[in-house]
Amino acid sequence: MPSELHEKLCEKGLKWLKRNGFRVSATNVWGLSSRERVDCIGFRHSCSVLIEAKVSRSDFLVDQNKPERQQGGAGTYRFYIAPEGLLTVDDLPDKWGLLEWTGRGIKETYRPTGNIWPSYEKSGGCDFGKFAHDSDRKTDMALLFSIARKLAK
Repeated sequence: MPSELHEKLCEKGLKWLKRNGFRVSATNVWGLSSRERVDCIGFRHSCSVLIEAKVSRSDFLVDQNKPERQQGGAGTYRFYIAPEGLLTVDDLPDKWGLLEWTGRGIKETYRPTGNIWPSYEKSGGCDFGKFAHDSDRKTDMALLFSIARKLAK
């Protein structure tokens, strides 16, 4: 059972996604044919953003050993959200961003500049390229369908 802080971070991550134009978004999502269960994910027409909430360093370290962190996985762009000071930019895996909960709001500690959020294929020529992942399209589609199925009820 996720902690109260974990759920708060997911809620804050969801609000951040919506403020950044990812209107189709949800927390605690999993899709059929995918073993990945994500804390937050949001979709635009061109890409997806995954946010993983971490409330302890041990949870963060375990997360890096998941198969979807090694290859594939959801999200064209990926972020950790954690309480301020829990993680540093040096802790992050390659191409991951960092959002920190300060107790009053979200601090965008490490992220691409701007708000264009291009697809993986078009991410060159700006600093979005250093954050873009070649996400598993099948997983992204399963998660998107899961959100759509909930909205259709």
